[in-house]
Amino acid sequence: MLQGKAFLVTGAGGALARAVIPALHRAGARLFLSDPRPERMAERAQGVGAETFVADLTRLEEAEALARFVERQAPLHGVVHTVGGFAAGRFLDSDPGLYDWMLDLNLRTTYNLLRAVLPYMERRGEGFFAAIAAGPAWTGTGPGRVLYTVAKTALASLLRSLQGEVEGVRFLVVYPMGTLDTEANRRAMPEADPSRWIAPEFLAEAIVLAASARGGRLLELPIYPPT
Repeated sequence: MLQGKAFLVTGAGGALARAVIPALHRAGARLFLSDPRPERMAERAQGVGAETFVADLTRLEEAEALARFVERQAPLHGVVHTVGGFAAGRFLDSDPGLYDWMLDLNLRTTYNLLRAVLPYMERRGEGFFAAIAAGPAWTGTGPGRVLYTVAKTALASLLRSLQGEVEGVRFLVVYPMGTLDTEANRRAMPEADPSRWIAPEFLAEAIVLAASARGGRLLELPIYPPT
């Protein structure tokens, strides 16, 4: 489906990337991986023959260096941006530093990466960019996780707005409408029933399907738990 096309997966050491990387590999994509910590992605890269680049995407210059790295080797066709962070808590009880942390991880990394990769895609008149929002960004409200909701809603709005500006590039916003079944979540919520959670593999397959489709300029995909 994506035979030979260059795809970049960010947050390559994370839980969602663990499912996205093999899904893209099975679809035939040529893979490039990025993460701030090389040890988190080394094994995953080896398993799929991917090339890696260490970058902190909260810094624009590192995002631009990452884009140049990929472009020197292959025209970058697609990006699956999995970098993000979650925090819950009552708004009035939150530390002011949480605002910066939520906006940096969820929005600034997306902004920087778009600034870095879109010029290449726009010049070629084709490309695909997927990012992960959240259920509260779909519903418009997130009591108990206000700053997280603000950051993810802004991310979604950014991609929705760009589809009217950038010709030839298709955008995908994925909205997990529940808890992802990850090792970290299982440790954090040992009493919960993970059969009611969303499998990262399901998100990964949906992203690959969207990347393989033709036509359209913007896809928004809410993905609900099985029960």
